[in-house]
Amino acid sequence: MKKGFNILMILCAVVFVLSCNKNKSYTEMLKDERKAIDRLIEAEGFHITEDYPANGVFGEKEFVKLRSGLYLHVSDSGNGNRAVSGTKVLTRFRGKFFLEDTVPFDLFDPLVSAQPIEFTYGVYPSSNDFISVGFISALEYVGDSSVVSMIVPFRIGSSTQSSNGYPIYFDRVRFIFEK
Repeated sequence: MKKGFNILMILCAVVFVLSCNKNKSYTEMLKDERKAIDRLIEAEGFHITEDYPANGVFGEKEFVKLRSGLYLHVSDSGNGNRAVSGTKVLTRFRGKFFLEDTVPFDLFDPLVSAQPIEFTYGVYPSSNDFISVGFISALEYVGDSSVVSMIVPFRIGSSTQSSNGYPIYFDRVRFIFEK
C-alpha cells in the first residue's frame, strides 16, 4: 500500500512539473500554425487547390497545397532547365515569419544582403533561417530563373521555424542556377 502511495505521489509530482511548463506542445504549435495560415489565406485572398494546374499556369492568387504541406504559387516556371542533384542554386527572396506577430524580411534589398544565398540542390540545407527542405522542394516544379511564392509550414521548414513553430510566407522567391 505504501509503495503504491509513493508511486502515486511521484506521478502527481511529474504531472505538476509538466503542467508548469510554458512551452507549447507540438499539437498546440500545429493548431496555432493552422490558424495563422488560415488568417493569411483569408487576408491575402488566396485560392487554395489540391491539384497542380494541368497547364502549369496559376491564377493570380492561386496556390496549390502539395502533399508535403507546402503551399506553392508559380509566377514564372523558368527557362526549362531543371535542377539535378549537385546543382548550385542562388536565391533571393522576401516575405515574413508569421504567427501572432509578423517579422518581415527582404533579401532583394542590397542593404540587407549584398549577395544571394547559395545552396546545393540534393544536399540537406545547412543551418539557415530560411532555406529548408520545404523551400527547396519548390524546385521539383520549377527550374532555372523561376519565380514563385510559397507558404512553408514549420514542420517542413528550417530549424529556426521548427523550434519556434513559425510558418514563413515567401511572397517572392527567385531561383537562379549557377553556371
